[in-house]
Amino acid sequence: MANKPINPVLDNEACEKVIQDTYQGTLVMCHENIPYAVPINHAFADCKFYFHFAVRGRKLDLIRQNPNVVYVINKYHGEPDPADNKACHGPWESLIAYGTARIIEDIDAKADAFTRFMAYYGDTDFKMTDHARNNTSGIIMDITSMTVGAELKRGETTYWEWTKK
Repeated sequence: MANKPINPVLDNEACEKVIQDTYQGTLVMCHENIPYAVPINHAFADCKFYFHFAVRGRKLDLIRQNPNVVYVINKYHGEPDPADNKACHGPWESLIAYGTARIIEDIDAKADAFTRFMAYYGDTDFKMTDHARNNTSGIIMDITSMTVGAELKRGETTYWEWTKK
């Protein structure tokens, strides 16, 4: 059986709507030809993803070697319908973002990024402590493109794409 053709519609707003109310995804990096995927929490603001890590580790080493990354968010809504003969299926949305990651080195830029990160989680009064400044790395993913697939109703799959303005 042949796959259905995918003809995504350019719709930045629809893609960004899928990101709303999400806090986790999988960041995929690569060392030479070996992928490395890490589940991680995120914030999304100003058409960028914001992440935080420890001040050292494999993720940072890989980003320094190759800043090209992919970030994946999956949303599964509810439970599969047991009356459906394909009971493993249920409503879903999936986003794949492509871009480059950059490590925030500047102290003021790190404070700004962490303020945006915390605001995404509802903390609008965040003040960065010296402990956080010294023990946490900030990463910004500059997105170049995104693709979204969604099937919220059985048999009605929609595809969108996002491009940088």
